[in-house]
Amino acid sequence: MTENRLAKFPERFFLFYEIMLIFIAICTLLGNALVLIVTWRERSLHQPNKYFIVFLAVADLIVGVLVIPFKLYQLNLDPEQKNSISIHLCRFLVWIDTFALTTSIYTLTFISVDRYLKISKPLQYKSRMTTSRSVKIIFLIVFISSSIATYAATPFAGSSGILDGGVGPCSVNDLNEIKGFYTLLSIIAFMLPTICIIIMYVLIFLVVHKRQKMFLNGELGQINNPSRQAVFRQDLKVIKMLLVVVGVFICCWCPRIITIVLSIYHPTLLYVSNNSSLSTIHGIYILFYTMRALPLLNSMCNPIIYACLDQTYRKAFIRVFHQIIRRPDVRRQQSPIA
Repeated sequence: MTENRLAKFPERFFLFYEIMLIFIAICTLLGNALVLIVTWRERSLHQPNKYFIVFLAVADLIVGVLVIPFKLYQLNLDPEQKNSISIHLCRFLVWIDTFALTTSIYTLTFISVDRYLKISKPLQYKSRMTTSRSVKIIFLIVFISSSIATYAATPFAGSSGILDGGVGPCSVNDLNEIKGFYTLLSIIAFMLPTICIIIMYVLIFLVVHKRQKMFLNGELGQINNPSRQAVFRQDLKVIKMLLVVVGVFICCWCPRIITIVLSIYHPTLLYVSNNSSLSTIHGIYILFYTMRALPLLNSMCNPIIYACLDQTYRKAFIRVFHQIIRRPDVRRQQSPIA
């Protein structure tokens, strides 16, 4: 009876896991494609700082179009098929996995720096953050992500990708190689960007808090001044959005990095023995695959956080939806009379 339940659980769980990945892929595709379409249609969004949002959408679109479908493809392979997979396809899976997710992380990092410069030095921001400079920063992100991904795809790196995209001929058994790469990856691709993001948003919080204090003390003008009240409300929205940004990023990425570190330094904590209880085995299954899915969930949430919470994008979305709704009515009015 126990063996039957143990055999049925992976089938049911993997079915649920595949459905969840398909849902994340569809939402990621629709959300990031909408950001690209709206940015292309609306001239008000053709600004240097919005290019980072666009590039983030492109990186997350790669996750929805390539990374998640390849994960679904791997889940449906049996052990023999995984071992017979092409070495070139295997290396590409590792490369695209590492490239897309690293690009997303580093773009989020540069967005935090950009927002700090915009809020702390608004008068100097326009002259400093030009189109050419933003394009150079995007090329820098591509270079860093490509370098990390290319190294990850090499045979001597000891990498299976951030989401373990390397299977079969790309599998690595040397624990020393695995430790070296994933320790480096955890520091370069997560810890340093996370520290930078947190520092930038703490600095933004301090700037906004200082500005609000000066406003309440009347140092920025009359409290009843409508323009000052609008700035005060906008600063409060900034603080709320910062909490969402940092919270979602850490919740999506921190568990995955923790499981990576534990699996290479304390593998016994995640090891399932033959004597383990059924509930323990099920719990390890759920925990392990949930940690893999969370970074993908971050790519789905990014359009909501960085576009829908942005007032300029929100207004642009509304205008585009109104245009789509009005088009059928216009066509009916212009239809030829028999």
